[in-house]
Amino acid sequence: MTTDSTSAHRQRGWLLAQQGRHDMAEREYRLALAQDPHDADTHALLALVLAEHDDRRAEALQEAQAAIGLAPDHPFPRYVEARVHLEAGRWDEARRAAEQAIEMDPDDADAYTVLAAAHSGRRRWREMLDAADEALAIDPGHVGAANLRAQALVHLDRRGEAGSTLRGALARAPESSTTHANQGWTRLHEGDRQGALTHFREALRLDPQSTWAREGLAEAMKARNPVYGAMLRYFLWMNRLEPRTRWMVILGGYFGYRLLRSVSAANPGLAPWLLPLMIAYGAFVLLSWTAPQIFNAVLLASKEGRYVLLPEQRLSGALMAAGIGVVAALLVAALAGLEWAWLGVLLFAVLLIPLGATFNGPRGRATRVMSIVTSSLYVIAAASLALAATGRTEAAGTLSTVVFLGVVITSWGVNLRG
Repeated sequence: MTTDSTSAHRQRGWLLAQQGRHDMAEREYRLALAQDPHDADTHALLALVLAEHDDRRAEALQEAQAAIGLAPDHPFPRYVEARVHLEAGRWDEARRAAEQAIEMDPDDADAYTVLAAAHSGRRRWREMLDAADEALAIDPGHVGAANLRAQALVHLDRRGEAGSTLRGALARAPESSTTHANQGWTRLHEGDRQGALTHFREALRLDPQSTWAREGLAEAMKARNPVYGAMLRYFLWMNRLEPRTRWMVILGGYFGYRLLRSVSAANPGLAPWLLPLMIAYGAFVLLSWTAPQIFNAVLLASKEGRYVLLPEQRLSGALMAAGIGVVAALLVAALAGLEWAWLGVLLFAVLLIPLGATFNGPRGRATRVMSIVTSSLYVIAAASLALAATGRTEAAGTLSTVVFLGVVITSWGVNLRG
């Protein structure tokens, strides 16, 4: 039975959670549950604060499911379950839980907003837009739904509408860090780097812990370099495409390269003209995998860059710098006359692709698997190089083939995951 004391603890917990003081909120919720362990709402609220911690999301899910068990016909625990799945990047589970909450309460704008965010994780931009529009039809002032609507519009290449949506959201909530960050990303899609920097910095002033704003600020800063600026425009353009269209672009480039090789082999007179195109394509493919991490390494050299980069971005930049350093050292050795070092140059250059892929895309189990695969490929490459250096060329060739096959399989696998 819920007592006045239980309600007081739950209310204090809710206020503390709104202030971002999650540890103190958790303590209040647990005090409430000590008095009434069957209070479904408190279990659900506890799940929300636990979900803010990466290492406690399994516990958060248990609390959400406990709330569902205690109140199976109540939509709020289903909404909370969707939020927990969303924080963990479990997009399909989040979508299903949000749809269940909506079925129980079709007038819940928050549930539609979570549904829109779940569609975002799967890059289903049209479904994301529909869900955000449903939320705004219920609550026209819902800032979260407006932000998600703007994100969907940007990816559907309706940037004018996205800008209008965000301006309206800023007019209603000028102190919203998320809205400023989204406006920054919209400006990046439009090619307005200075405007993007302004909004990202304002977002971080309002919320120094905003990951979305810090990622955007880092991208805008890296775009100062014209090479990365061109790559960023390519990344953003690809991100706006439907999955089927993205695959057409990827496969078109691959088969175009194969065609150029065939024509060059059949027509030696054309080879000098086609070779620069093939080299440019190879460099472009390598940069498409490694450019974010390479320029993370560049940003590490500046004071502002070190502040802006997230810990994982700093790690990726440091590892990419180390990987390039190994390739450079082997190149010097090869030029100095060590023939076996040429194999090392080739092996460790192609390994930059899975190294970059490890840090691309959403975090989760796939990232951990990719980390293990990449580390294993580096170990095999080192063993191959050691064998080549000691004259065991046949064994070195076998291990090198394993490395090259591993790079091809993992790169296609990452594209399929994306």
